[in-house]
Amino acid sequence: MQVSTPKNKKSFRHKIYFALFIVFAGLVIAACVSTITILSQDSLVTPGDTAHMVINLQWAATNYDRNDRQVVGICVPKGWNAAQNTTMTYKSDVGDGKMVLIPDGITDPATGLSYPAAFTKKFGIGPNYINDMEWVAFWSDVKLSVANQSTVNGQIYINIKTSTDNLSFKPGYAMCEDEDGLSDANSGYYTSLFGDCMLVATPDADDIQDFCNPQIGVADPASATDNDIVTITYNGSLDTSSLSHATDIYFCAKGYTATGEVIDLCQQTDATKLTLSGLQQWRIDFWPKKLFNLQQGQSLSKIEYYFTNKEGTIKTGYGNTADPFKYIFKCK
Repeated sequence: MQVSTPKNKKSFRHKIYFALFIVFAGLVIAACVSTITILSQDSLVTPGDTAHMVINLQWAATNYDRNDRQVVGICVPKGWNAAQNTTMTYKSDVGDGKMVLIPDGITDPATGLSYPAAFTKKFGIGPNYINDMEWVAFWSDVKLSVANQSTVNGQIYINIKTSTDNLSFKPGYAMCEDEDGLSDANSGYYTSLFGDCMLVATPDADDIQDFCNPQIGVADPASATDNDIVTITYNGSLDTSSLSHATDIYFCAKGYTATGEVIDLCQQTDATKLTLSGLQQWRIDFWPKKLFNLQQGQSLSKIEYYFTNKEGTIKTGYGNTADPFKYIFKCK
């Protein structure tokens, strides 16, 4: 004979299950939910001047009272040396103060990495196309208290002394709290975004490094001397000329020395031939001193270059124009 369970016992059991579900759900909901928006960001900056950004932060304690340092990361060109050239302050519903560089040895609790390394691993360089950027991490000078079930708004004021390089890039911003770090246990522990393109250039600049848009030709590293190994890539998928369909691509260049000599290097040889590295992707790695056959006492200040076919009848320059790509040698 089957024994039936009284309806009131079933109802009681359902209530217990529901209560346990609510308790469990409360445990897995993020203890702090963060958002970030850009309030203002310079669109044009003169090289060597100060770039200004203001971001809005909002964070909410959802399970218990919080007492954390707010961590803010910024992603900018390496040449800016932002760790030494940035001042950052904050205003918030729970206090005002300074953002200070996070000391060496402090790690993100979620990854065990330093905060700059953790931001880099998590967000990379975002929508930028030249990998010559770095994350720099700051945190509030004191812990900020947030009562449970309350939301706090704050603004971060960022001022960075720029380098003298002409460039355009999309700044990156990220935030988290020092208790949770970049934890993926639940959503809401951290937030990030990249801004619009910022142009840092003089009015007559003709050597602007464009981090914002994909380029036909890109040199890596962005800053080097003529004694470093340089890689130059050719992106045939962006080339509108017939060169993009050639089976052999060559590097055609002029080297300009510090004393005014011009070295012509536009011969189709094994030394100037690019290597296929992917679908319509080519590259050449070279040591400038050797490739340009520099003599004792000679040094290169810049090179101007095109990409050409085996016959030398087609040349692709900057932005599919007749203007050459330019690479300035400088030491960072």
